Amino acid sequence: MREHAAGSAGEPKYIEHPLVWPSTLEFRLYQKRIAEAASERNTLVILPTALGKTVISALVAADMLYNYRDSKVLVMAPTRPLVMQHRETFHRFLKLREKDTAVLTGRIPAASRRLFWEGNARVFFSTPQVVRNDLLEGRLNLRDYGLLVFDECHRAVKEYAYTDTARIYVGQAAYPLILGMTASPGSDISRVQEVCRNLYIEHIEFRSEEDPDVKPYIHPIDVEWKQVDLPAEYISVKSHIRRMLDKRLRWLHESGILKCKPEYATRKRIIEAGDELRYMLEAESVEEERGRIFNAIMNQSIALTLFHMLELLETQGPHTLKAFMDRVRLERREKQSYAILTSDPEYKALELLIQPSRLPEHPKVELLKQIIGEQLLINPPSRMLVFTQYRDTVSHLVSELQTITGVRAERFIGQASRNGDRGLSQEEQAERIRMLEDGRLNVLVATSIAEEGLDIPSVDRVIFYEPIPSEIRYIQRRGRTGRKAPGKVTILAANQSLDMIYLYASRKRTEKMKRIAETIGMKLQPIVRKRAKPPLNPMTPDEIREIEKEAERIEAEEAAPYEIEIEAEMLKDLNRKAAKAAKLIYMRLLEAGAEGLTLNEIAQEMEAEGITPQIAKAALNILMKDEAAAEVKRGKYAPTSSVKRKPGGSYEIRIEKIYPGSAVVTVNDKWRARLEPQDYNGPRKLIKKNSRFLAIAELYKMDGRLYIKIKDVIQKL
Repeated sequence: MREHAAGSAGEPKYIEHPLVWPSTLEFRLYQKRIAEAASERNTLVILPTALGKTVISALVAADMLYNYRDSKVLVMAPTRPLVMQHRETFHRFLKLREKDTAVLTGRIPAASRRLFWEGNARVFFSTPQVVRNDLLEGRLNLRDYGLLVFDECHRAVKEYAYTDTARIYVGQAAYPLILGMTASPGSDISRVQEVCRNLYIEHIEFRSEEDPDVKPYIHPIDVEWKQVDLPAEYISVKSHIRRMLDKRLRWLHESGILKCKPEYATRKRIIEAGDELRYMLEAESVEEERGRIFNAIMNQSIALTLFHMLELLETQGPHTLKAFMDRVRLERREKQSYAILTSDPEYKALELLIQPSRLPEHPKVELLKQIIGEQLLINPPSRMLVFTQYRDTVSHLVSELQTITGVRAERFIGQASRNGDRGLSQEEQAERIRMLEDGRLNVLVATSIAEEGLDIPSVDRVIFYEPIPSEIRYIQRRGRTGRKAPGKVTILAANQSLDMIYLYASRKRTEKMKRIAETIGMKLQPIVRKRAKPPLNPMTPDEIREIEKEAERIEAEEAAPYEIEIEAEMLKDLNRKAAKAAKLIYMRLLEAGAEGLTLNEIAQEMEAEGITPQIAKAALNILMKDEAAAEVKRGKYAPTSSVKRKPGGSYEIRIEKIYPGSAVVTVNDKWRARLEPQDYNGPRKLIKKNSRFLAIAELYKMDGRLYIKIKDVIQKL
């Protein structure tokens, strides 16, 4: 990579590379340095949101594709929309033809994915689950892949698909190179180390917003915290829930299950107690002890439910709490802990206390409405994103915000439908993003689905309806603004509630994460590769010129990439080409007869017709599925009619004359017979003058004339 010389002072500068389109990729020194480092060693890139992690991966891929002409690149991201965004970025900046890339997600059947993996594409974009499944099922081998990119790589822990994929890749590839990318690796040193181990990371490239090579490209983000006091009416309800919760927590503590005092119990500690109990239940064989453990599990489950209810009241308000309690009552027949809880007289009394007529709206709702109203008054074209944890809160906030003049708000939630609440498909999500971008909406109220993996542009303000203790999610939410211009983040919190605990936790963990990111690189060790780095085998200028002629440029201003059904188009194109190739292959198999042809022979012959091995294999699959071809001994393929041919009953046919609607044929060079269209089962290409073939047929007479019924063609002569 070289810096493109500027034409004159003040003009922008661009990256110059044989596989990068001229004057498209702005030169940024930190991207160049990170890409150069990542081209040499397995690298974890930790970079603030909107600073071009995908661009860095494209530059590393460009080097690999150019320097090693036979090498392939695999780019993985957790969601399909993010996969599509990577594809769009690669096509926008790199000299890639449509046939050079493939998108493989769960929308493509497994059998078809194998054909694409084995095809001629050089850059593959996929979700990690698809990659792992295809590796484990033998549909994919990573031997020829010179680079694997793991986006949002902080997920590479425990059983996540990234872990298996990296392990298999290192075992299969001649010289593996891994690039992991994240904005937030986590604040737990053991977790970050696990990510590095699982991805075989040797080197860290970390940039913060204060680094001098990054700072010129950072748009300032103003973060503010706004706090409210809970209404007096909430106190009695809070005390009621707390009393019920403490009763269960004391029992767990006195039983030796909960290790901390009840007043210090957190959600995490209650969950850990449940995990331990379920482990004990699996290990215990004495029925009496199992009954005691099961009773403890019921108390732990009820305690967790009550803790959740307390959190909903304090952080969300009575609307979300009541919606949850309604579901508890509806599901009490399926969940025993719910049945026990709802039969408690104290719970029944609580249901009366949270009626909407008895409790005021949560003060954060009015504060949110005030903030959004003021933002639109100051800057009417503003676009805003409101984050909240719960779907019930999303729906409630949207209905409240829609009462404000000038506010055009909608929900932004995941695909799953729950309790009669229908989710949004990816196409519906994409449409709502477009609506926000073009101004039909100016507020999206979103769950965590909007935290990563979606390009939500031009957001002036992000509002957290509640703080979140996760530093990863905090950074991802915050990164939704300040991308193209200065942004603002507002975090709402209720005093003397779990909101404040989560607020301080996220700030503390974010600072801790920065310290870990700065020091983790010193603890890494180089991995030992089995083979030496292969010698360079660069593409030729002629090859690059050929790509330039064919490549279709995808401009940034075109429709969002995730609204295009790429997989459907890929399948449609594959099936169309395969159906056409199947006719040619069948004719060639008929010429070979029962002797048959190997897959390699078929591929070589079809290559002369401009048909790729991938298409040839797909075409052969069509013939076998239709039972027109079958596999014979030694891995050869022949017409099914030849394989199943029985002694006798076959005739040598020669097409003598062709008339409109019929033909005259010579049978075994002895008889002349008429062939009607309805009596012919075989390739239409054989119906031409002097064409000769063997066929299973039946002769019959009608009105004193000899006819032939051709049931199956055995071999072209």
